[in-house]
Amino acid sequence: MTYPAIREFFGSKLSWAAGTGLIVVLAACLAWLIWQIQATDASIPNFRDRFESARVTEARWDNEVLSIQLGIAPNYDSVTEAARNMKVRIAELAQEAQRHASLVSLSPSVDEYRRAIEHKAWLSEQVKASYAMLRNAVSVLPNAISDSYEAPEVLRVLSNSNKRTADLITEAITSMVSFTISPTPLLHNAIQEKNAALRAAMKTMPPVLSRTIERFLVQIEVVIAERQRGNELMLQITSVPTDAAAERIQTELISLERTSGDRLQRLWGISLFLAALLVITFISFVFSLRRRFMKLNNDNRMLVQANQDVEEQLVQHAKLSALGQMVAGITHEINTPLAYVKAVFELIKERLLPEPENEMHGDVEEDLSEEARREMRDELETLLNDGLHGLEEMATLVRTMKNFSRLDKGHIEDFSVEEGIESAILIARPQLKYVADVTREFDGVPKIVGSPSQLRQVILNLIVNAVDAMAALDRRGMLTIRTRLTSLDTVQIDVCDNGPGIPEDVLGRIFDPFFTTKPVGEGTGMGLSICYRIIENHGGTITVTSKVGRGTVFTITLPRQDEKTSVLPQRIDPLVAA
Repeated sequence: MTYPAIREFFGSKLSWAAGTGLIVVLAACLAWLIWQIQATDASIPNFRDRFESARVTEARWDNEVLSIQLGIAPNYDSVTEAARNMKVRIAELAQEAQRHASLVSLSPSVDEYRRAIEHKAWLSEQVKASYAMLRNAVSVLPNAISDSYEAPEVLRVLSNSNKRTADLITEAITSMVSFTISPTPLLHNAIQEKNAALRAAMKTMPPVLSRTIERFLVQIEVVIAERQRGNELMLQITSVPTDAAAERIQTELISLERTSGDRLQRLWGISLFLAALLVITFISFVFSLRRRFMKLNNDNRMLVQANQDVEEQLVQHAKLSALGQMVAGITHEINTPLAYVKAVFELIKERLLPEPENEMHGDVEEDLSEEARREMRDELETLLNDGLHGLEEMATLVRTMKNFSRLDKGHIEDFSVEEGIESAILIARPQLKYVADVTREFDGVPKIVGSPSQLRQVILNLIVNAVDAMAALDRRGMLTIRTRLTSLDTVQIDVCDNGPGIPEDVLGRIFDPFFTTKPVGEGTGMGLSICYRIIENHGGTITVTSKVGRGTVFTITLPRQDEKTSVLPQRIDPLVAA
């Protein structure tokens, strides 16, 4: 399939799911081929390494057995160890042949080799036992010879021969040594003759000497018998067909390696073809997906922008909803200083403008004394100051509401936490003054960097929630707001109330969106959720602890200015970053 054909296939006929399925199938086939290649590469070379190691161990084993025959082995432990190592090697070969499918054909030859090794091991144990008895018999001979020479009669010439008993002993020892070196039939007959001559001479010897020589002859016969048996066992060992079995394994292994090489070459060819096909298919699929994703990104940007607008409207709605719940109280707060200012200015008017009947009598001020005019000026100054104070209170309230309600889209600037708390308390004062007293425990914390309107909204929401909770009490509550600079260079804000508290089954869900315990129409369940997201977007945390009947504490932790300047963006969009 050519590249234009594949491109046309993807562009016009093949769906996204079908393209993904084709790539997965090609990748799975390629992975399976690579796994087959790795399996082929590992099994046969590993078997050859084990087989060659076994052959080296067998050669070392043969050398140890030969050293026993030559009498140069100091002990027989090396033979036993070599036999044990050889059994371990052949067991590994058998397991390797059974474990891999590519080596199953070697199992019969390996089993034959194993049986030959086991028979050879049994013969080597017999050789070891035979030469152990031979060595023991040889070690006893010096004592037997020494005991024979202690009798004076050993040096006396025999009556039926011109030889002494000592000469016959020497001839027997010489024949035994010759047979031990070269156990031929001729030397075996010669030593039998020497032993027979010595036994014949024993009939004329004293009983003590006769018994000593008998022990000597018994040890010689043991040496001869074990030397001959050991020689026969060595011949049997050399006739064990281990080399023939090993040659068959070697031949079959070469055939498997040749077959494996051909198979490996075919697998590599198929793998390269599949890899090229996979690359071409993947590139074509990527081009197709790229067109899809470009359209998807455009749609996503539009949705993100619409989502941001909706979220900003949601936050603004939450602000205005909080203000709407306090409209009556705020109106009263503005109406009180307004009425006061009105009364002040009416009093000023009364003081400045004379009554009509007084105008008929001329200018009143001309009749006033200097002292009366000074008292009037002081009174007017006091009235004006009181009126300005009332106007300042109204201006402060209006300015605070304006700062709180404005839509600033989360712009970052310096923010005084304690001033923000005071603004929130001022806005909530119409509801708060009838429900609870306020205690401020400010630690004089420094300014932080954040969105002032969003942080004011958080504080106001927590205060309003505390007021709503304490309003259900039959007593006046206590709202405590404290600030603290912690050792971790963070600013901590605690909003505490002594209201009824939050039940345990509700406490874990209070930050969930749309969760509320208020009646329908009195709450949306978004206040605390928005608070949580705003604090989270500022790099801080908000937690709550509550005990039923004792009250609730909301704790806000925000990073200080020196940390936030490097981590906060220039604009914070609530909910979006979360």
